[in-house]
Amino acid sequence: MSRTFVKNLLWLQALNWLIKPVWILWIERTVQVQLGNEWYGRYFVHFNLGLLFAVLLDAGLNAYVSREVASTGRLVHRNRVLGLRLFFGGIYVALVGIVAYQQQLDWRILAFVVLNQILASVLLLMRAVIQGRQLFISDGFLSVADRLIAIVLSAWFLFGSNTFIGLKGIVVFLMAQTAGYAVAVLLGWYFLRFEGSRRTPQTEEITEVPSFGRWTREVIWFVAMALFMSVFTRIDALMIRNLSPDLMGLVGLDSGYFQAGIYAQSYRLLDAGLIFSTLLSTQLLPIFSKNIKEGKDNTVFMWLSFRLVWMVGLVALFTAFIFGDDILELLYGAKWEGGPETALAVRSHHIFIYLMGAFVAMSSIHVFGTFITAEGRMKWLTFLALAAMGLNMGINFWLIPIYGAMGAAVSALITQWFFAGACAMRVWQSETIKIQNLKWKVIPMSAFHGFVLALGVYRVNGLPQREILEAVVWLLFVIGVVWMLFGAEIADFWKNRKTLRSKFL
Repeated sequence: MSRTFVKNLLWLQALNWLIKPVWILWIERTVQVQLGNEWYGRYFVHFNLGLLFAVLLDAGLNAYVSREVASTGRLVHRNRVLGLRLFFGGIYVALVGIVAYQQQLDWRILAFVVLNQILASVLLLMRAVIQGRQLFISDGFLSVADRLIAIVLSAWFLFGSNTFIGLKGIVVFLMAQTAGYAVAVLLGWYFLRFEGSRRTPQTEEITEVPSFGRWTREVIWFVAMALFMSVFTRIDALMIRNLSPDLMGLVGLDSGYFQAGIYAQSYRLLDAGLIFSTLLSTQLLPIFSKNIKEGKDNTVFMWLSFRLVWMVGLVALFTAFIFGDDILELLYGAKWEGGPETALAVRSHHIFIYLMGAFVAMSSIHVFGTFITAEGRMKWLTFLALAAMGLNMGINFWLIPIYGAMGAAVSALITQWFFAGACAMRVWQSETIKIQNLKWKVIPMSAFHGFVLALGVYRVNGLPQREILEAVVWLLFVIGVVWMLFGAEIADFWKNRKTLRSKFL
């Protein structure tokens, strides 16, 4: 089972790392460079408003559907799920419209944002059923289909001697995403209609169908939890737009959109990094759900998954600390060459470091939160998300008027670590996790290792050959973290390499 899990994980990761970084680091980055920070900030604010309430299109039901299909082999309450999706979809459109009217946002941008979120929600529901059936090959294709089509259309527009400029550029960019989602939904229908019918897992007979009232009370906690998590993760852009101080002659909303654009530069890299842990969580949910239902031990999957995301997170954080300014200059260099924006380069670097610190926590949440969801402890998770939402908004109201986008980055860092720490403590109390079997000391050891080397980087700053010294320190950090987290497995692999080679050849 563990080998199958790793094989499916590698397949899903390989497909997504081939496609999604191209979208994030080439297409989206190029669009922002051509639009400029202020216009891209407008897109980013509208896009995040759509995501802020998009959880109502999911309503937490995707996790519920995946867990139910994994546990019973089929979606027992299909009509109820579809009915609830339509109900919350109407609420979603109404809420977005009300906020957009109050904020005086552009309906031409928002219309495409809303349409894309609706199509994305349909696609995610299809994927939840496919994941529950553990058809991971099909899910892998479906996970990248929308972005692949959008990349092709956007690249065609870019290479057609056109550029993304102003409102027209934003609309064309959104239309390319609409086409991608539409094609992916058709592909998902094919997989469910034909692939799923050929490989339907053996179902478990349902002896009791809960009443609609009892079923709704169970599902509503999924809805509330997902909504609160969405708010404290996505409300930053809207608050930056409204609360940012005036900078360098940019007054009013122009300053807010500009700061949102600066924030988006680093948040894009955060989104790229989260590809790994997000895909990992989609595979973990049906596995955790099935093991919990059967009373099996989840320690192996939990410990392996946590070490993987911890390793990726620490390497990303340390890379941002050492090479953050070089990375931002490489991606957005044209925007830092002279002019008033150059003064924001240092601030943007700090935002990048804070968000990568939040990335470590968010990656851990994808593992811990998935396990808690599989346990069905949605009420506990909902109240935790509510507390995190209050903490996040409170810090944003305090720091954004003073520090702008950097205040939002600090708020994200504090909030995500608060949420991750609480989830970790809850997981260690589970009966299916044998904490005595975990070598938990490698966690603080790897963090301390990074702290010591970070001090070394701080000391070499300004010395000759600084770039070479920084590269050496980074390499030492990566080797040290990998060895501390996976040293035993690496040693076993090396010891048994001949046996493993003969088995696979």
